[in-house]
Amino acid sequence: MDRFARLEEIDLDRLKADGVRALLLDADNTLGLWQDPAPSQGALRLVWEAKQAGFSLIIVSNAGAERLQPLSKALDIPFMPRCGKPLPFGLLRAARALGLSPRRCAMVGDQLLTDMPAAFLCGARRVLVDPLDTSREFGGTRINRRIERLLKRLFRL
Repeated sequence: MDRFARLEEIDLDRLKADGVRALLLDADNTLGLWQDPAPSQGALRLVWEAKQAGFSLIIVSNAGAERLQPLSKALDIPFMPRCGKPLPFGLLRAARALGLSPRRCAMVGDQLLTDMPAAFLCGARRVLVDPLDTSREFGGTRINRRIERLLKRLFRL
């Protein structure tokens, strides 16, 4: 698993050299703040650089289409709603929609307990980034964050 503090730190050249051809991008606290329709500056930069490097891109989220449409439009990339992470099925659908094997995809997300297991289970590369802001999140995510902090300390992530 690769780990970065910010989206802008992701080494796209290394991913490409390792055979990755697509980025499966989580929405909330990865591309933008929770429930915010606007992408972060880091997301704008990553998406632009990834497009320039020839990567295929898709937003993969447990959120519904109404949440993802504005983000998708702002970034000019497609989205796959209701992915059901940590189960792998949504990521498998996204990889299939891009015409790629999951092994050619990297899941970029901020949650150790949802994004990373989904990537592992479908065979995608795992890229964990620090969340943008954990002060405003869904209640279930707040519980997960406590467990994540413990696991990160335990495994020195």
